[in-house]
Parts: sequence; structure tokens; C-alpha cells
Amino acid sequence: MNAKDETNLSWAFLTDVGLKRTSNEDSGLILTLNLDVVGEHSTTGLFVVSDGMGGKERGELASKIAVKTLGEAFVDSFLRASLRRVAEIANYGDRLASHEAEVLSSPATFLTHAIQQANQRICRLRRNGQPVKAGATITAGIITDDLLTLGHVGDCRAYLLYDGNFRQLTQDHNVVNEMVKKGILSREESHEHPQRSILSRALGSQESVEVDTSVTVLQSGCKILLCTDGLHSMVSEQDLVQVLSRPDHPKITTGELVNLANQAGGKDNITVLVISFL
Repeated sequence: MNAKDETNLSWAFLTDVGLKRTSNEDSGLILTLNLDVVGEHSTTGLFVVSDGMGGKERGELASKIAVKTLGEAFVDSFLRASLRRVAEIANYGDRLASHEAEVLSSPATFLTHAIQQANQRICRLRRNGQPVKAGATITAGIITDDLLTLGHVGDCRAYLLYDGNFRQLTQDHNVVNEMVKKGILSREESHEHPQRSILSRALGSQESVEVDTSVTVLQSGCKILLCTDGLHSMVSEQDLVQVLSRPDHPKITTGELVNLANQAGGKDNITVLVISFL
């Protein structure tokens, strides 16, 4: 478990193997940088959850590749750039010559490209010269000051709780959700449909993948939940809201959510990331 308090963020991450699996194919990653120097304040953070597919070793490898690819790209595109800006302030606004031509992408563009890069790496996995079939789902969020930008492929989810209003920020990329959107199934019928775990989009299935992105404005009091299907398939939204509504530190909240999933049967690996925007 990791937990950390920043100037305006409090977060915690917890992953658990569950009660039915012998290995954990989920992965997560958090990278944050809080700058408060010479009157300039900024907070930038990357928050990622990923669920691997393909069996014990393959799924674990795929999810690790996914989160590490995003982490490496985030360090290069955001964290180093932020630190260079601090150096420029220390040099009274003089830009460092080696970075004069640098152009930073938007968080949405960054997430699209980084997730596509992770997809390509998973597609090209080889063992003894032979292709390795592996895949992963991923939901990643970048927080810059009061904006949350999400990049998403698969059925990991992001939720937002604010002022009693709880909403899902991502749409599952699976066969059943496509049927719901077309009006073939009701939302209630989808919860018990035998094909609800069949994905329509995932990393590693083909060389190019479509990435959903969205931007949400955060306000003081917001709580953000990123999780794999090991949580949201086992715990009702009503119970999620009940736990998230408590004034607990995210470290306590993540533990309670994992316990609820295990009490409901713990059929899959469970990964939970909770962020409080203060």
C-alpha cells in the first residue's frame, strides 16, 4: 500500500489478489510532483490502474508493461519539464538552450499516445522468438491543478463523488455495454449477462487501439476512485458511495473497499486507487 498527502491532494493505492486467484495480474502506478517555489505553485500527478489478461505470467507482465510505459513517458513529458521550469525561474526567466524547441502536449494527447505505445509494446511481446498472447485494460488519470484528464481502454473504471453526486467517468469497452448503448439490454439486465466480461477493446489485441479521453473540472471536496473490475463487479454503487462519503483518509477507504470486494466473494484481483481533492 502507498499513501501520501500533497498540498491539495490526498491519495492511497491498494491491490489484493482476492480469494479465488493464486496470482495478482493487476498493476498500479502513482507519480506526483508538487512545486511551490518563488511564488509559483503547481501540482501534477499521474494515477494508473491496469488489469492484465492472458494467464498468470502473461497478464501480470502485460499490466506491468502498461503502467511502466505510462510512467516513463510521464516523467519525460511532464515531470522533467516542470523541473526545467523551476530552473528557468532560478535563472530569472532564461530558457535552457537545449530545450528551446520543446513543445509539451496536452494531457489528453499525452495519454492517447502513451497508451497506444503501451499497446504496441504488449502486441510485440515475444518469448523464444514466438509471439506471446497477453493483454490488459487500463484507466489513467492526470491531475494538473484543478483538472482531471482521463485516458481509458477496457473495463477498469473511474468514478467521481462530489456533493453527494456519484458518477462513472468512463464507459466499459465490453460486448454487454455495447448492447446497452444500442438498447438491446437494460442496465439492470447487463449486470447478470453471461457475456459481461467479454471485452470489445483492450491493449494487446491489435497494433492500434482507440483511446477514450475526457476532462473533468475538480472542486474542493471531490473524491476520485480508479479501480479494476475486481472491485466494481463485486461491490454495488450504493456501497461504493457509502464508503467514499465517509470523511476518512484514502488509506482507510481503499482498505474498506478491498474488504467489501472480498466479503462479496473476491472472485478476481482487486485494485483500488482513491484520491481526495482538498
